[in-house]
Amino acid sequence: MIFLLHLTCMAMLLDLKYRKIPNGLVITGVICGLCYQIFCFKWTGFWNFFAGILSVVFLTGALYYFRMIGAGDIKLLAVIGGFLGPVDGFRLTICTFLVGGVISAALMFKRRNLFSRLFYLKIYIYQYIETKQWSPYRKIGCEDGYLYFSVPIFISLLLYIAYRERIFPI
Repeated sequence: MIFLLHLTCMAMLLDLKYRKIPNGLVITGVICGLCYQIFCFKWTGFWNFFAGILSVVFLTGALYYFRMIGAGDIKLLAVIGGFLGPVDGFRLTICTFLVGGVISAALMFKRRNLFSRLFYLKIYIYQYIETKQWSPYRKIGCEDGYLYFSVPIFISLLLYIAYRERIFPI
């Protein structure tokens, strides 16, 4: 678990600095996660690892399609899902969305752009329904709606570890 915490922290710091989670870091996480699962659970761990990845991809696929979440964030969540397995990976992903929602609400309050963000979402949905044409949700250069999603991922992992170790019963 310590390795996963360090990997996620490093990914978050690199995301905050460069706005990118390097593929080398993700590949390292995939290899270590697969080895961890196989070492602990033999062949069941092999299938557990891939089921954990698929559970995350299933939950986040549509958000990536509309470019509401970045590929690096999904890959980081998938690595965590591989480490934790499908059930806990699913739970951690849902927790990440909840933590991300709280952080987003706080950012909108701080930026004073709640109504403009909701209006933007409404227009985006109406355009998609009317035209059936895909366009990315995030505009390049538009900072008023940006969230480094690696931050809620890291916080959710901390909450998961605290719960698992009975430090912070939820």
